[in-house]
Parts: sequence; structure tokens; C-alpha cells
Amino acid sequence: MGLKKCNFSVKHNPKRSKNQSVEQQNAKLIRIFIKKFKDSGIVKELRDKRYPITKGMKRRQKKAAGKRRAQKNKRN
Repeated sequence: MGLKKCNFSVKHNPKRSKNQSVEQQNAKLIRIFIKKFKDSGIVKELRDKRYPITKGMKRRQKKAAGKRRAQKNKRN
């Protein structure tokens, strides 16, 4: 499918979790992994590649992204 390669991992640090149970440690690792997975943009890329994008669609997407940036800069 031509996806970009994302290689990320989550490791357990025994010094930080001295008083935590195994379930709590695993829950924390899962939360960290899910956050990294969302930040990597894999799901967004899959959604974008579901169907071919025409030139007009690309143009409209760029225009909408510009409007979002302008609104964001206007708020700050």
C-alpha cells in the first residue's frame, strides 16, 4: 500500500514503577503505546489512501487546511 515505515516501541522502566502492580504497569504501557500510535499518523494515512484523490480534491483540501491555519493563528 505504500505506507511510511513507523518503528516505535514502549519499554518498561523498573525505577519509575517501584510501587505499581503488573496490571498498572501494563495499563500505563498500553496508554503510552496508543498515544505514540495516534501521533505517528498511521491511521490517518490509511484513511487518506482508501480511494484515489483527484486534483480538485487536493486543491480543496489545501484550501481548507489554509483556512484552518488562519483561524488557528487568529485565535492565538
